[in-house]
Amino acid sequence: MIQAEAAAPEGAPNHPLAVRMGVIAGVSHNVVIGTVMGHFGVMLASVQQRMGINAEQASLGIPLVLIGSSIVAPFAGVLLARYSLRLILVIGALLTVGGFAVLGLTNSYPLYLLAYGLLLGPAMSLTGSVGPATLVTRWFNRNRGLALGVVHLPIVIAILPVALNWFIERNGHVAAYLTLAIFTAIFLVPLTLLAVDHPPGGEQPAPEPAEKRTADGSFSVAQLLARPRYWAMCLAVIASMASSVLLGSLLVPMAMSWGFTPGESALIQSIMSAVGILGSVLFGWVSDRLGGARTLALIAFDCAVLWTLLLLQPPFAATALIVGLIGMHGAGAIPGISKSITEAFGQASFSRGFGVNTVISLPFIAFAIVGSAGVYTATGSYNPAIIAMAGFFVVAILLALYAASGRKAALSPA
Repeated sequence: MIQAEAAAPEGAPNHPLAVRMGVIAGVSHNVVIGTVMGHFGVMLASVQQRMGINAEQASLGIPLVLIGSSIVAPFAGVLLARYSLRLILVIGALLTVGGFAVLGLTNSYPLYLLAYGLLLGPAMSLTGSVGPATLVTRWFNRNRGLALGVVHLPIVIAILPVALNWFIERNGHVAAYLTLAIFTAIFLVPLTLLAVDHPPGGEQPAPEPAEKRTADGSFSVAQLLARPRYWAMCLAVIASMASSVLLGSLLVPMAMSWGFTPGESALIQSIMSAVGILGSVLFGWVSDRLGGARTLALIAFDCAVLWTLLLLQPPFAATALIVGLIGMHGAGAIPGISKSITEAFGQASFSRGFGVNTVISLPFIAFAIVGSAGVYTATGSYNPAIIAMAGFFVVAILLALYAASGRKAALSPA
């Protein structure tokens, strides 16, 4: 069992290996998320030609990735709490290799779907999301929020589409898929083998007496779900996640409904993505100073104001600024929730808490996208959806402040 007195307290100096673990986590997140999400749009037209399918059928790949990732996430959290983190990271890297290899070698549409749903989707959870965040949370006691922000910088996904398009023009789509598989095999797999599961001394346990914790010092999934504070922080961060995905999916038609041209609408979306990169580091730094839950409250307050301003349908420059700031705040959600879970329930509970939050968020995000599109179809305006999103953030402020009101795991008795 991991003892509370053995674990380094919050704010204690990091172990010398922490930086190496941060690099491994950052590369793992970037390679998996960047290649899986960054290649899809570039490859879409070739998939239709190779397999003789239409655009709607080809587009099912990414939804299957998201579904597969969300289904695996809570199991990933449990596995990471019980078994070797290094092994889980390696498995996710191998799944990524297998997914791209299948995509490069097959013309079968069913295998195309399986590659996304059963290989790349689980890889997103294991080695792209839950695994890297858990590695950082275990090894960083000081500046943990900033480290999480740096690890989640979307570097690869920002440059891969352009680089991949250049590569495809010279070598073709099959070579592109296989190159992604080979790159992952010779770069990511060996790197994940260098991960170390736990720092010396273990992790902060859950803030309960030993007899009420699991053998590894953590809360079980059932114990987390039984706590209102956990639900409060999850729902608070889901507002930010729904906001980001909603704008990422519908921003172009939304901006066009406000009278902007398709080119201007696409530029606004690009600005949102570019400015969003800053938010990961900024709000990681903020969470180290305010705490995770208070950071979520700050994000929710700012976003409630920003979404309300969209109702004014300001001119192009102001709209681009507002949307860019929303994107920046949305990028701060991951370091905010990561820090919040660790502060409330201990490092040992992080992987379970983070994984389960992913599943809880899925219906909210899906409803936000489908509901907003449905509202526009029925009314010819996105204003009701904007009002609902602003209202969600108002509720998120209260939930995040409630989540911040409890004691920290590091100060709890063993």
